[in-house]
Amino acid sequence: MANDQIYPYAVARIRMLERSLLTEKNYIQMAEAKTTEEALKILSEAGYGNGNSLGVKEYEEALAAQLAKAYADVAELVSGQRFMDVFLLKNDYHNLKVLIKQDISGVDGSNYLVGGGTVSVEVLKSAFQMKAYDTLPANMAEAVAEAYSVYGKTLSGQMIDIVLDKAAFKDMNATADGSDNNFVKRYMQYVCDLTNLKSFLRIKNMKKTFEMFTLVFVEGGTLGLDSFKTAFNAENPASGFKGTYYEALCENMTKGFTAFEKQCDDYLMLFVKDAKYVSLTLEPMVAYIYARETEVKTVRIILNSKVNNIDPDVIKERLRDAYV
Repeated sequence: MANDQIYPYAVARIRMLERSLLTEKNYIQMAEAKTTEEALKILSEAGYGNGNSLGVKEYEEALAAQLAKAYADVAELVSGQRFMDVFLLKNDYHNLKVLIKQDISGVDGSNYLVGGGTVSVEVLKSAFQMKAYDTLPANMAEAVAEAYSVYGKTLSGQMIDIVLDKAAFKDMNATADGSDNNFVKRYMQYVCDLTNLKSFLRIKNMKKTFEMFTLVFVEGGTLGLDSFKTAFNAENPASGFKGTYYEALCENMTKGFTAFEKQCDDYLMLFVKDAKYVSLTLEPMVAYIYARETEVKTVRIILNSKVNNIDPDVIKERLRDAYV
């Protein structure tokens, strides 16, 4: 820690904010609620929507607001630190996907745009309206140009996603490397590896070729393409990851993609929880953002399941580990 900048006030403030995070008990109460409205009442009482009643049509706004508040709270505490871009950049690139596909299809994608990026939604929209992509950060402008070029050759919306996902991870990795903080760098390594593991299982289950996996593979993790190639050709894919950090995790691949995706999220949460034992450096702030993002994902799973009348026991199987 000697070489790390310290943030005693910021960490103290984060410890206070952690008290507002939802607990496993909150998740279970929502999952077991008899109706969507009852689940929303529990969420409202926990602080979402500023404590106001939430309707079924309003909860997405409440989830977005909670995330936006988390980003703003941490940004205020560590003004000038770019490590947060590791989280924010994915929102930028999501918006770029939406805007490119809107431009190509002519179908309004406004409802799919999200806040919380490094570039405001209005700036992004203006760049597309004016075709002035050079007004965007250089890496994003380059990614947009490549996405249009690849689409022109393939007419594949999936290739737009692949190009922009790779660009997003390139930017996120550069941000992590530039943070000079080992926790942030290791976090990003885990994100890359877990993203590749999920992509691997999805492609394997869809009976696609290994070449397809190489297209979506993102750089920056500890697992190289050789490990995935071994796993791809093995009768038991998990055997390709023996001796790695993910050996035990990969044993869950046989349980199906949904279960494995949950295990990947919980695996990253286990790493992030180490921040509970750090009192001065920025680790607790990284952990708090991930905790809030995971909380929002979990609440969305619960509420979407409630709307679709999924059995409470099935919902509980999908719950992510809580940070607190």
